[in-house]
Amino acid sequence: MKITKFILLISLGSFVISLVSCKRWDNFTTYYNTYYNQERLLKESQNEFEYQTEQVKNNPRVVVPDTTLFSSKFDKSLVPPFMTEYIVTKQQRQAVENKLDSILIKGSKILARHPKSDYIAKTLYNIALAYYYKNEWLPSQIKCAEIVDKFPESEIAPDALILFSKSLLIQRKFDQAEVMLSRTVDLAWALQRYDILSQAFRLQAETKLYLNELEEAVKPYKQAIVQSNDKSLKARWQLDLALLLYRIGKFERAIIEFSKVLDYSPDYITTYETKLYTANSLSFLGKFDEAERILNDLEKDGKYDEWKASTFAGKMLLEKQRGNFEKMQAMEKEADSLYTNNPAIIAVYYQRGKDLYDSSDYNRALQYFSKARVSRTPVFNSANRMHTILNNWKLKQAQIYSPLQNIANGQKLDDSTTSALAKNLFELGRVHEQLNNNDSVLYYYKKSITFANPNDPETAKYLYVYALKLENTDLRLSDSLMDIVATKYSLTEYGKDAMKRMGYTKAFLIDSARELFDSGTELMLHKEYDYAIRQFSTLLNKFPGSKYEPRTLYSVGWMYERKLRRYDSALHYYKLLVDRYPNSEYANDVKLAVEYLAAVRSGEPIPEHLKERKREDYIPQRNFEELKMPPMPSVQMQKPQQEPGLNIQDLFTDPSKILKQFQNTLQEQIENVKTIDPTKQLDSLKKQFSVDSLTNIKIDQIQSLPKDTTKHN
Repeated sequence: MKITKFILLISLGSFVISLVSCKRWDNFTTYYNTYYNQERLLKESQNEFEYQTEQVKNNPRVVVPDTTLFSSKFDKSLVPPFMTEYIVTKQQRQAVENKLDSILIKGSKILARHPKSDYIAKTLYNIALAYYYKNEWLPSQIKCAEIVDKFPESEIAPDALILFSKSLLIQRKFDQAEVMLSRTVDLAWALQRYDILSQAFRLQAETKLYLNELEEAVKPYKQAIVQSNDKSLKARWQLDLALLLYRIGKFERAIIEFSKVLDYSPDYITTYETKLYTANSLSFLGKFDEAERILNDLEKDGKYDEWKASTFAGKMLLEKQRGNFEKMQAMEKEADSLYTNNPAIIAVYYQRGKDLYDSSDYNRALQYFSKARVSRTPVFNSANRMHTILNNWKLKQAQIYSPLQNIANGQKLDDSTTSALAKNLFELGRVHEQLNNNDSVLYYYKKSITFANPNDPETAKYLYVYALKLENTDLRLSDSLMDIVATKYSLTEYGKDAMKRMGYTKAFLIDSARELFDSGTELMLHKEYDYAIRQFSTLLNKFPGSKYEPRTLYSVGWMYERKLRRYDSALHYYKLLVDRYPNSEYANDVKLAVEYLAAVRSGEPIPEHLKERKREDYIPQRNFEELKMPPMPSVQMQKPQQEPGLNIQDLFTDPSKILKQFQNTLQEQIENVKTIDPTKQLDSLKKQFSVDSLTNIKIDQIQSLPKDTTKHN
């Protein structure tokens, strides 16, 4: 019996040992066959694109009070600015793309072949990181969710939750991210992962700042300070709270919060940051003496020798705020030699560039932004963006200078140069739109259309963008420009979008001559002559011979002549008007001018009726007194003779007598007609007006003929 128990114990022990050995063997083979290589590839990838999430450095943080570094630009499709540092770009990822794919393959092998090893949770996290670096957010979120569901108490679970939160924020899913960050804070508190807590608090605060909820932004830090019993952590979070206020320009409140940091147990770097940014806040408030005293103390304190560059940057900021730019320039030379590419110095360069930019001194601002983009700092993205914009501004200014000068000197540009000028003017308008110079934007957009070729598809873009810019200031003109894009450039992407904006279907365009004519007239009344001419040109091309053509030709010629001073173009349209519609009232108005100019240009003699005539004053040959008419002789009025037997008085006394006499006279005429021989009368006329006799008629005889006969002959 004892032997049987002994054998059972030995068997059980052997079984347990075998199980433990199998577990260890599984872990051993997992680590050295696959997991080790996966970790190695991950670290190599991170080092390649220099991406370390919340890498802790033993250097003071660089904080700049500039809302453009984190505020929204009203473009809901962009990644929030405070999340851009967490994104690996395609260019950064290009060199390690194969390594990231290998991480995914090796991770899949571990999950399939060693599902019970101790490396499953970490493998899932590595896979999630690889997807995250590839910007594949959904697969990354799925793997993070698996870690939290299957290994909720593992040390890697808070890392999975914070990674999940970051991917949600990048996708602008703020509500879901808020819930996930709350879960992250709870789990990090439970597992005492204070590094994750700091990240979560920061992301919560940044999200609220981005959404313009200031009081909500400071709440996470206030709650953390109340809940924590560790005075060192309290000091760190109190400093984060004060720096948050400093970033948004609340300097007076920031100074109050900075003073509370020293009530806890700050370490050296926390104490240094507190004093440095207190001095910077005082500089921004104009309290220069207090700020200088703090900075001098920091410079003399031997404990902070390793951070002299940050102190020197604080002094440069002080001189900038004082307006002592000569001293600041001398300090810049010293900084460039002693503290090359130091992040704190770079931040001061950025702030100086912003000041010059705000004062419209773009050339000098460009120099400082160039210095601020030499290395990766919190201001790198903003400085790089401003440098790109101002560099484009400078380039476009140079490209348009010569053509505009040539035009001003009376030179005529060829078609390719004119098209290039239109493009550069439009792009310069784009640059000014990025600089928020609305007046310059409208000026350069309009100028680009002036030089654009109507047959160039790029003109559709110029018109479309200009119309969009006018929507809030001149809706009528904006609609007219959209009409032009929809009708003349309907096959372009801008024309199609213009049709949608104007409510047109694909089967409907502004294709009636009346609508085109009204649109052109409306533009002409608004003194938009270039647009009006283009609308009228569309009418002439699409509807030749319409009833609006005479007036359209006249209007185009009139604008070229009276407003644009382009007389060749005016003559061209006036000639078309005279040739096609010579009897129209519009042609009559310009006919003589066209005939005169045509004669001048052809070199032919000018017709007599077009020559300039001088007025000749009449000079009498004799004295005016001699030209007086002699007095008229007196004339005695004679009574009209009456026909025998007719008395005017009978008209009143005996009207029947008058009627009877008229009847007798009529009867006599009838009797005379009955006695006429037509044959004899015709023969007599032939003899009188024969061909021979007519050839011998003298002038005085013709003049003596009856009036009707003269007309007939």
